[in-house]
Order: sequence, then structure tokens, then C-alpha cells
Amino acid sequence: MIVAENLTVIKDGRKILQEITFTIADGRWTCLVGPNGAGKTSLLKAILGNSRYDGSLSIDGVERHKDQSINVAYVPQIPSIPQGMSVWEYANLGRAKIDGWGRQSAAGTQLVEEILEQTNLSSLRDQHISRLSGGELQRALIARALAQEPELILLDEPTSALDLHHQIAVLDNIELLKSRGVTIVSTMHDITLAAMYADDLVIMQDGQILLTGASGAVIHSPELKRAFENRINVFTLDSGRPVVVAEKNQRT
Repeated sequence: MIVAENLTVIKDGRKILQEITFTIADGRWTCLVGPNGAGKTSLLKAILGNSRYDGSLSIDGVERHKDQSINVAYVPQIPSIPQGMSVWEYANLGRAKIDGWGRQSAAGTQLVEEILEQTNLSSLRDQHISRLSGGELQRALIARALAQEPELILLDEPTSALDLHHQIAVLDNIELLKSRGVTIVSTMHDITLAAMYADDLVIMQDGQILLTGASGAVIHSPELKRAFENRINVFTLDSGRPVVVAEKNQRT
């Protein structure tokens, strides 16, 4: 369980996260939603252990800055890409946490093969990672994270560079991790997809949390509309699935 109490992150003299308190349950998918600059990525980095903070942030009762042993996979929005490495080699980097450098197990090799197939990257296995399109690179990042077999996976806009078909395929693969007990925390601009996949939503605005709760309830809340300056509407399809639609700018 991830627990934050009065969590504050300061960058360049400005409070990026302002004394926020929340709980994220194990084995669930929690999605952070909100406008640009709300603090979503900063919160992911704090959970990852890459940010200094005030207050408390613990995983399973251990303060985050005191414990780097937990197997956490991170898929950033803007990755650092190694040169001269193939898709196969890049995905295999995820096994280092489990098997050790240069000691990949047969089971690990088989898992990577399966993941490349699941993410539609098998035909690109020998392609240099630096030559991939944006969508292909996004899938490679996720393949590496899946190969790590993490206890916790953090994803910053995992579908931002993908077309709709690949968005659904990738999110389906991420969702499968829940059946293995993996805790998932992500950010997503597409609130409709966030509500479709995430168990819980966290609404953020200006470094604060406006509301947390089950996706089905949070997506219909006034707090969600307030976070987006009351310029979104939520409609319910005949299937019962909610759809979020932004209002068009009014020109005078």
C-alpha cells in the first residue's frame, strides 16, 4: 500500500505538490488525471523515489527515501533512448532486475518473446530502438517494463503516442498485471480511457488532490469538471460506459 501524508515537493522555490494526503491500495490500477501542470508527473517521480520531499510517503509502511529495494518499473513520457541497441536488447534490460546483468534465465528469455508478441514488436526485434516511430517506441518502453515483472508499475501517459488500436492493446496488457498482484499507477490525458481501465481515479489540480475514489463515481463528480474549468461534459453510453467530451472554445 502506498500512503502519503502531507506530501510536499518543492522545485525551483515553488511547491509542485502541496501537502497532499492519499492512499493507493495494492493490486489496483490508480490513474492520476487533471490539467497540465497539476503535478501528476511529479507525484509519479516521488513514488518512484526520484524526488526529495517533505512529509511522508511510504510503501508497505517503509518511507520511500529509505527503501530502494522494491521492484518498480517506470515508463516515462519522455525517455532517454540508448543508441545502437535493438528492440530485443532494450526489452531485455527489464530482466536485469530479476536475473542480473548478463545472466538472463531461459524463463526470462521466453517471457520477453511473449511480451514482444503481445506488444506487436516481434517483427521489429532487430530494429535499432533509436529508429522507431513514436508509437513503436512507446510500445518498446512498455515491453521493457513488463519484462521486469514489477511489484509496482508507474506509467506517465502510456498511450500518448499510440493510435486507438494500439492504445487498447497496450492497456489490455497492462491490465493483465493486476491478475498477478501488480499495483499500477498511471497518468492519462484521455479520461474516458482512464475510467475504462483504472479502478480508482485521483483528480489533481495545482499540486493538490481534489478527490480520490472509484472511477465510476469520480468521473461523474463536480470536482472533475472543476479541475478542467467546467469545460468538459460527461455522457453515459447505452452500455453504461462514461465518455468525457471537451467543450469547444467560444470565439467572440
